[in-house]
Amino acid sequence: MSRKEERAPKSSAKLADTIDGIAKELSKFSCVSYLDDLQLSDGLLSGAIRSAAVIACSDMGGLVPYLCSSANVRLYLFQNFGHDYATGGFVETVVGQSVENVVVYGHSVCEYTKFRARAAVDQPTRDLYAVALDSDDEAVWRDVGRFNVLFVMKQLLADPTISPIAEQGRLKVHGWFYESGENHLEVFDPKHRAFIGQQLKLPDSLIVKYGPLETHDRVGETDKF
Repeated sequence: MSRKEERAPKSSAKLADTIDGIAKELSKFSCVSYLDDLQLSDGLLSGAIRSAAVIACSDMGGLVPYLCSSANVRLYLFQNFGHDYATGGFVETVVGQSVENVVVYGHSVCEYTKFRARAAVDQPTRDLYAVALDSDDEAVWRDVGRFNVLFVMKQLLADPTISPIAEQGRLKVHGWFYESGENHLEVFDPKHRAFIGQQLKLPDSLIVKYGPLETHDRVGETDKF
């Protein structure tokens, strides 16, 4: 057995502990809740949800799966590498437009995640990325992608502008992860402290489908690295 194979169980355990730790932290926030793609789309179309903003990774490309594609809803779509909430006027839009729901949306097979892993300097991301780089296993990279979603959610809730709004109950925060190989959406459930796979897939639905970015209020340009 190689040294790399010997380290794998410890690395996987460390990764699981890191993800569980941040999931546990997020579960303590009342503003963090479960909201899947159907709930968001149906809510926007019916008016039960008045507005939402999605911050997604631009490495997903021009088609962002599982988003409501109607042009008649207040859905603000932002894209940049790594779904970074602090760029492109995201916070200003959430505050200025009184957005009620925010979705941090990550995905698997993310080239930016691998690029970022090689340049990470901050804890705990540096240790986490080191595990992925050491194993270079796609399953581990998927876990890193899920962690990145949770990490951005945590950063968002610590933002001095966003935090008071969330504490006052005027903003809900949600986490999504798209498994591109299976065309599969996972939604963060704070009650279970885990991403839950969606059993129902409706890629051809009139409500939930692949929608070009032009059908949404697109704010900002895709960042380059």
